Amino acid sequence: MTPVSRRAATAAALALVLATGAQAQERSARANYVLLCSGCHNVSGLGSEEGGIPAFPGSVGKIAAFDRGRTYMMHVPGVVSNSMSNAEIAAVMNYILDTWAPEAGAAPFTAEEVTARRKLPIPDIVVERREVTEELAAKGIDIATYPWP
Repeated sequence: MTPVSRRAATAAALALVLATGAQAQERSARANYVLLCSGCHNVSGLGSEEGGIPAFPGSVGKIAAFDRGRTYMMHVPGVVSNSMSNAEIAAVMNYILDTWAPEAGAAPFTAEEVTARRKLPIPDIVVERREVTEELAAKGIDIATYPWP
């Protein structure tokens, strides 16, 4: 490959990367959910008991209505490891609440809240989920079982 063709190929690759990034920012919350969350939670939001992923219906709104639960939600593996901005994460969380828990009355997430909660340390997400579940149960709030040992 000549230096000129190498530069042209590099420029084309850079343009593709930049265009893909711009398209990612323009995706809807639903599209981001499908692309970045449904691998574990399924498009249906029903999760996977054998995979250790609890279902959203009947649970996610109750968790999001609880302060510690909102922090927990910002530390699940798919949130911690994705490429979305905090505003996009807030939009996806609100899509999840609107889709699987419209009756829960949980406050919508904002980019500022997502930013603040993601900064809070959660050393072990499995332990955190169990503690959130126990606190909710102590208040008489039932949520989906957590199948991890």
